[in-house]
Amino acid sequence: MLALFSPKATINGHQIALKWGENAIPAPLGTHQIEIWVPYLWKFGSATIVVDNTQFAPTIHYSAPVWAFGSGAIGFEPQKHPGLTAAYVLYGVLAAVIVLCCCGSFLVNIMGNN
Repeated sequence: MLALFSPKATINGHQIALKWGENAIPAPLGTHQIEIWVPYLWKFGSATIVVDNTQFAPTIHYSAPVWAFGSGAIGFEPQKHPGLTAAYVLYGVLAAVIVLCCCGSFLVNIMGNN
């Protein structure tokens, strides 16, 4: 679903459009505050980092959250999607409930026919 919405960034108060994947953003030398988010019905997955590009051009990594109400993750190393483990647990529990309901229904049906 997030593929339908391109992320945006604010660098020192100036908004720029991004695309998913790598983006080269030219900036003058100095310290910059960068905020990245996804424009959905609201500012979704906002994350902020301060970057100093006086020595070299740093690479930052952003990951949007799995849940619409969480904040994103940003850093100089690849980031995991916030909430991903909780989503796996929730989906696993839902799948187990569905399987148990199907098995229970099957057993009740077999018992009722005897």
